[in-house]
Amino acid sequence: MECEKFNFLWSLVILYTWLIQGLPGTASLAENSAAGSEVYCFQLVLSPGASLAPGYPTIINSDPLTTDFIVSMHNTTQAKVSVTGNAELDFETAPNRFVFQILAVDSEQDSALQTLTVILTDVDEAPNENGANATHSSCLFPSYSLNVSVSDGNNAVSKTLIVNIVNINDDKPQFINKITSFTIPEELSPGVIVANITAVVPNAPPYDGFIFYTISTNNYLAIHRYTGLVTVANRMDCDSSPLRQNPTVTVTVTATFRPSGPPLANTIILDITVTDINDNPPICLPAAQRVAVLETEIVGSLITTVTCTDNDVDDNFRQFQFTGLSCLDCTLHFALNSSNRIVLKGSLDFEDPSNLLVGNEYRLLAVAEDKNDTSLKGSAYVYVTVTPVNEFPPVFSPSSYFYSISELLGRGAVIGAVNATDRDLPATPVHYSIISGGGSGGLSNIFFLDPKLGSIALLTRPDYETTQYYRLLIRAVDGDPVTINITEANDEPPVCGPNRTNLIVPVDQRGGSNVQGFILSCTDKDSPPTSFIYSISGASNLNNHFVFSPSSGTNVTRLLLKERFDFESGLDRVWRYSLTVLISDGNLRAGEAGSRARAPTQTGTVIINIQVLDPSLTTVITTTTVSKPRVTYITLTENTFSLDDWYVWFVIALGAMLLLAVLAYLLYHCCRWLSTADCSCCQPRPVEEREELIPEPATPKEEIILEVTKINTVFDGEAVDPVTNRVYEYNSKSGARRWKDTSIVSEYLPTQRRSSTLVVPENTDTSQQNSSSMQSLTGRVRTGTGLSQTRSEGEGRASGRSSQSPAVSVRGRKPETVPMTTIGTTSEV
Repeated sequence: MECEKFNFLWSLVILYTWLIQGLPGTASLAENSAAGSEVYCFQLVLSPGASLAPGYPTIINSDPLTTDFIVSMHNTTQAKVSVTGNAELDFETAPNRFVFQILAVDSEQDSALQTLTVILTDVDEAPNENGANATHSSCLFPSYSLNVSVSDGNNAVSKTLIVNIVNINDDKPQFINKITSFTIPEELSPGVIVANITAVVPNAPPYDGFIFYTISTNNYLAIHRYTGLVTVANRMDCDSSPLRQNPTVTVTVTATFRPSGPPLANTIILDITVTDINDNPPICLPAAQRVAVLETEIVGSLITTVTCTDNDVDDNFRQFQFTGLSCLDCTLHFALNSSNRIVLKGSLDFEDPSNLLVGNEYRLLAVAEDKNDTSLKGSAYVYVTVTPVNEFPPVFSPSSYFYSISELLGRGAVIGAVNATDRDLPATPVHYSIISGGGSGGLSNIFFLDPKLGSIALLTRPDYETTQYYRLLIRAVDGDPVTINITEANDEPPVCGPNRTNLIVPVDQRGGSNVQGFILSCTDKDSPPTSFIYSISGASNLNNHFVFSPSSGTNVTRLLLKERFDFESGLDRVWRYSLTVLISDGNLRAGEAGSRARAPTQTGTVIINIQVLDPSLTTVITTTTVSKPRVTYITLTENTFSLDDWYVWFVIALGAMLLLAVLAYLLYHCCRWLSTADCSCCQPRPVEEREELIPEPATPKEEIILEVTKINTVFDGEAVDPVTNRVYEYNSKSGARRWKDTSIVSEYLPTQRRSSTLVVPENTDTSQQNSSSMQSLTGRVRTGTGLSQTRSEGEGRASGRSSQSPAVSVRGRKPETVPMTTIGTTSEV
């Protein structure tokens, strides 16, 4: 069978679990096939990122036992079964049917086991005279050939009898490992190799693969069924039970040999000793405490003792030292000695002005640092409250008072007041009382002293005739302050991070492995690090795929994938998880003497977003030669846009403002251009303006420039035109003229400024020319518009003439239409 027959079929199937495609199967093989003859082909599909383990695939079991077949790789994904040529595959002498198992193992220790059946077919062979007496033998199949004859006395019949003796191995597997005791450090990741156990069958050295390995029940170790590799299965922590009491794990490994007969087994005992590593910081208990100290405490007095311990087992890892005592503006008041005791170093006197700056309350921080690993630190907070002491008595100022009063004063009259002050701080109220000296006339006291204000008033009218002089003895007493002790309570929730982290988990990730290296770290102001308990809300953790390890007793924990995803069977349907992690500080396994539950327990929350990734959507597999490993490229696409990203809205707002500014700029210039544009060309022109003033001559030879001027002035003279004998009016200063008996007149003035162009043919009579020009101009004046009038007047003023209106000059063979102006009932030319 040719391997190329499978190329197209298996290229259409992409699976991400360990499978051998094409097996179980059956193949036919002609007898006496030469060494290297191809028997069968099958396909290997590896999980993403994995590669074949060395020495695989291989034949691990056969029935009957044979070394006539071998498995090798045809290319990076195809394997083939071939004939080795170790023995002759003779249909007449060898077994005709072979059944053997093929094992494939990858670098991730995933494996698959399938069965192949090879049927030997008979081939017509030439007779062999010596074949009847030949004896075929091999190390595994000794064969004996006998000629048996049967005769009845007259006739005889001969037949060849072949006897095959099959070797049956009845020896137990023997372990070749000489070392059975191993030492490993704690906290190894699951999957780390601890030992490699190998067993062999003495009489069948080529068939080591027939042995299967198992390990006795335990919580920490596992063994590969086919390779004998002993690996770490679960976390080993020497600092907690039961490894703290007994760090040695004893297991029994069983190697089972399964020949065609009953299975044979042998055992070996392994001792794995787990050693301690320096992974625990010093823990100070209590983590926070309050101490009240009198302001009169002398220097050197003990304030409190800081007690810290290290949970490591090894004594070398339990050593730590205090790096010092820190305190804001109070380092001169306290000190930490070599016995881990905080003692008073300076005065705490309330009345000292320098102590008033810190409010007579001090927050001390003692830090314990591991001697072997300075990154492992523990801390203890000590809050020192200074209690004031009533040191000074009240003092009257002045020390004596003298008042003169009239006997006419009545009940309630205030005669004066006394005042006493106290040097003690904080200031306390002074209470006043009369001890003696206020009695008179049978009364024990005729005076009233306000106990708070110190004012003295009369209880009755004094009688001068009875008593002229009173000597009062007044006592002032300062009140002692009220001291209130605040007891500690668990009122601070755990604060953990990182929060709202986005993680990606491949769909084929192994159970027990860390999810993308995620580590959760927690702190609590009023709880030790060993008090945390970690849990995941069941509603967010469907099928309980995720778990934290360790789940309690530490402030640092890892997120693990507890069980693999199973989307194929339909057990898992969710591809996105939003885990709600609850962190409680109610665990009291820290070993604190007399510890008891503090109510209420505080809980912190952390959100972890997890997306299960199916590499089939983004995986590109490149096939290389047999000598090079397969390369798998995985492309991950993630949308990192978030509505909380401030810069996104900033860029959008800035772009919008720039766009509005550009539009406003363009609109401004457009309006400005429209305001100055000449739109007169867009107005319809009268029919008369489109007519030619003078027909175009055939061959113009001469140009005559006419200037039409309009002058609004006073006509102070009259005269008769010698040609037409018509009467016209004129202005003696400007020379302007007009016909007296007509409303609109045009006149040819050759001496005026040229404002329009008339083309006159050569040899044309001047009088006729003037007459024709005058008629044309006269007709044009009647058809003038108000717009032309306004424009002419404006142009006239701009040229320095008070009322001159120049027309448009047009040069060429075909004169352009010249607009004229009509004002009132007359026009001036």
